[in-house]
Amino acid sequence: MGKSPNPYCKNQIQKGSHHIAITKIHPIKQTLYKAIRYILNPSKTQFISSYACAPETADLEFELTLQVNSRSGGVNKAYHIIQSFKPDDTTAEQAHEIGKQLLEQHLQKKFEYVLTTHIDKNHIHNHIVFCASSFMTHTKYNDCTKTYYQLREASDALCAVHGLSVIPPTQNKGKSYHEWQMDQQGNSWKSQLKLAIDSCIKTSSSFETFTASMHARGYEIKYGKHLAFRAEKQKRFTRVKTLGESYTEENIKERTTGNKELPIRKSKKINPVNQPLSVMVKLDNNKKVIESKGYEQWAKIHNLKHGAKTLNLLKEYGITSIAEWEEKKISHQEAMNICTSELKAIEKELMHTQPMLKQLVIYEDTKKRIAKTPKNKRRTSEYESTILLFETASNTLREARIKPSNQMKTELHQHVQRLQKKQQQLYGKNKRLKQTQKQYCIIEQNLSQLLKFNTKKSLDREF
Repeated sequence: MGKSPNPYCKNQIQKGSHHIAITKIHPIKQTLYKAIRYILNPSKTQFISSYACAPETADLEFELTLQVNSRSGGVNKAYHIIQSFKPDDTTAEQAHEIGKQLLEQHLQKKFEYVLTTHIDKNHIHNHIVFCASSFMTHTKYNDCTKTYYQLREASDALCAVHGLSVIPPTQNKGKSYHEWQMDQQGNSWKSQLKLAIDSCIKTSSSFETFTASMHARGYEIKYGKHLAFRAEKQKRFTRVKTLGESYTEENIKERTTGNKELPIRKSKKINPVNQPLSVMVKLDNNKKVIESKGYEQWAKIHNLKHGAKTLNLLKEYGITSIAEWEEKKISHQEAMNICTSELKAIEKELMHTQPMLKQLVIYEDTKKRIAKTPKNKRRTSEYESTILLFETASNTLREARIKPSNQMKTELHQHVQRLQKKQQQLYGKNKRLKQTQKQYCIIEQNLSQLLKFNTKKSLDREF
């Protein structure tokens, strides 16, 4: 049976033959020791890996983490993931590497885990038990439908990016990579709904006719404060207001009653200064503009408003030429790259330092408990667990060439606190830079319409 030599090492996924993976997850409330013993069963297991804990003492280390993070609440001690592959379509080694890649993406090195690959059945499968509480952030794992789908999609993506087949648990046939990629790009429910709405509007003379046409196409309709549609097999309703300005309930009604001009709400005056910047609509060869006079009128007003907003922002930035705008973009991109690099460096340092700090804490605590335990109580299971934890921590620190002491623990703790403070500052800075980058992208698109030619060929043009 092969084992990873270092439980803290980072592993890479290996390419292989086609495979289909199905993932399941369920909480562990009481039987943590039994669950880990089961997945470590030597008669079933071929490969074992772990992160921030030793497989032999994982249950004890999880319990310590849960005690430290007791304020985060919840009754779950851990979670058990099962990742199964189609029979004869992958090797145990490849399946194990895929499991490690999945955990790196989903848990982001914030939770202790044990991963094993079983070969006792006709299909190879991975078992993962990870702590319900993070030793890094001291928060509980967010167990909900959203995180389950994120887990399943991450597993599917590992197959899809290699051109492999993916099979969701509720379907009998595989999904091609193209179909999966289209879903990831958002070409699914919303895009289909917009196409259906546009098509039904063309053949409708009233809002009632329009809703009847949508219902005939298989859409379930929800009325009330927000008009919403749900396609067959779609889990949640989609509010029409999330599709864009021309798809609000008010504007759909206008478009279905003679394509009148879209109304301008009196309560919302045109104010290019206070409104968020939006992308200008391309009017040339625009299908919606050709088909709807109301949409064309709205688009022209929208473009006037946000064209003025774009020019005002450039003046605020002190930009008077394309050359200055190009320099501004380059400078901002460099700032983003520096911030991202600094964040990655800090995250990498924390991923190495925090597991070592955890082992130092265990070492010092168990050392004191061993020294204080009377001889007549050294045959209890509690004392044996303490000895096991102490030995595991000692071995881990020895391998990392760290000499344990209270001073070392204090210094490492202070170092982690400094890193975390800097990390939070960089998170805030990175968020602000991304917001600015989003605005720059909109400005760039609007400029191309305002100038009516490629800005790269007109660097000396002044605004």
